[in-house]
Amino acid sequence: MAKISRLSSTQRDDLIAYLDGELDDVQTQQVEQILAESNVARHEIDMFARTWDMLGALPTHKVSAEFTQKTLSMIAVKPPPPPLSEQAWFQHVRRGGILAGWVTAATIAGVAGYQITNSQIPNPADKLVDELPIIEKLDQLQEAGSVEFLRELHKQRAFDHGSAQ
Repeated sequence: MAKISRLSSTQRDDLIAYLDGELDDVQTQQVEQILAESNVARHEIDMFARTWDMLGALPTHKVSAEFTQKTLSMIAVKPPPPPLSEQAWFQHVRRGGILAGWVTAATIAGVAGYQITNSQIPNPADKLVDELPIIEKLDQLQEAGSVEFLRELHKQRAFDHGSAQ
């Protein structure tokens, strides 16, 4: 095996697990092989062992059960929030959106119905506008007396627009 100048993070993790006795037999043999061949690995494991020894020399303090309870309650995992579709405000927005959609559809249907009806059913006012020249001369036409007389005048072009009133 080639000389190791620096250990990878995985190799360092394996050395720590080796010191803690957490490796299986195959992994233990691999770490021991690296230790046998690498001065860097032996130095690292020596430093880790010293660090563990110094940590073991530190005084330990007992904490009360109350402290443990408070700490655990502070870091307790909160349950994930309910999905968006199950939140109360979303239901209101959804219902409002559905209502707005129906109102919009009804409005469009009403406007379309009005436009279709307006274009298909004749408006009585349109007939009055078409007959406006006759209505304007209604008093004169009533004085004429009979329809035959008016027809005779029409044949003589008495009602042409260019004629005098």
